[in-house]
Amino acid sequence: MRTTDGQATLALLATLGFTERLLVRDEEDPEIIVHAEFALGETGGIMFGSVRNDGSALDNVGGSSIYVVVDTEREVDRLYQEIVDMGHAIVRPVATQPHGGREFDFRDHDGNSWGVGSYRGA
Repeated sequence: MRTTDGQATLALLATLGFTERLLVRDEEDPEIIVHAEFALGETGGIMFGSVRNDGSALDNVGGSSIYVVVDTEREVDRLYQEIVDMGHAIVRPVATQPHGGREFDFRDHDGNSWGVGSYRGA
């Protein structure tokens, strides 16, 4: 995933419970994230970096779709309020789903689509 605002992405990942595994910043401009790896629990994770502004595929932002599974429905509700407070665009408000669990969808500052829910799949 690519981002135009590394600090905003770091704040979002922290809010969602991700922890830093590796964070490499540009030596000349520390606002630029060359490569980052963040974990979610024992098996989840995401890698991202800042756009390169070089006309390559590394300039593409906003096309990612991520689903984050959390432990409880209460955690879904808490995160929903935090995401609203952060000002992200809510695409689908928090609700209990017919297939089980609670979830909501939002778009981040780069236009990436995020889902957060307690449903772990069948």
